[in-house]
Amino acid sequence: MGSPVLRIKNIGKVTAFYERLGLQISKKYQNENGDVLFELGFRHGTDHTDTMQPLVILLQDPNASYASGHSAGLFHFAILVPDRKSLASTYLAFRDSGVEYDGFADHLVSESLYLRDPENNGIEVYHDRPNKEWPRDSQGHIMMDTLPLNLDALVSEELTKEELDNPKVFPNGAKIGHIHLRVTNLKRSVKFYHEKLGLDITVDWSSMGAAFLSAGGYHHHIALNTWNTLNGNAHTNVEAGLEYFTIKTHNRSYLNTIRSIIYDSITPKQQKKQSRREEEEVNNMNQILIKDPDGIQILIKSE
Repeated sequence: MGSPVLRIKNIGKVTAFYERLGLQISKKYQNENGDVLFELGFRHGTDHTDTMQPLVILLQDPNASYASGHSAGLFHFAILVPDRKSLASTYLAFRDSGVEYDGFADHLVSESLYLRDPENNGIEVYHDRPNKEWPRDSQGHIMMDTLPLNLDALVSEELTKEELDNPKVFPNGAKIGHIHLRVTNLKRSVKFYHEKLGLDITVDWSSMGAAFLSAGGYHHHIALNTWNTLNGNAHTNVEAGLEYFTIKTHNRSYLNTIRSIIYDSITPKQQKKQSRREEEEVNNMNQILIKDPDGIQILIKSE
């Protein structure tokens, strides 16, 4: 998964929030549409050769409208830290900086912290338990749950007294682990991500209005739910919130297959409605910009 791009109405307030999380503005630039974007990340390594890696990108739009809670869009983007100790340190560092948490959870395969930025974009920070510890049913399917997270055990088991007194945010780096989306029709969205994008259905909570999909045996790269959006409104890109999220692949043939599946089915009338940006993405052999059934944009890149 690559950096999500968020359309932000109050850029100053939101960048200040992410800076409290330990991120820094590494790059500011204009895209071909004249939009101003801010890349936020943190440094990897300790010497002068390290590079700032973007974790999230903010697109400034003071004219954006706020979406209804019944609209499709971002539920949260999830920041994956490499180990449990990193999660414990990050939890304390966030707390000490005055960040308010939305909640905490033990998902069996992972342990998670939840919070929101000032424009209500959900954020999960989590670590994965080792794959061999993921519980599975009798057929070998991954099992997940949402249980209380024992924060006292998290910090006491992982950190020394010195680390407790001086916790660091993302001490060993982090990356985007998955994206969780609000959708309006679960069955339709699962079909799109499974049949058109080729992701495997790993956990089926359809009876509870959710589903999880992934590639390569991971517990999930994409999560979908209709908890507040069943039969709601499609996502539009004039609203504050998710502009698009990114899927990265090293397999050029996968990208070409997606290109064929998506664009070979577009009618001439639909083609005329494509924005200039979408046309440019279609013609770029290294990436393609598509939309899911709720209008959520996905940039698929071959690297």
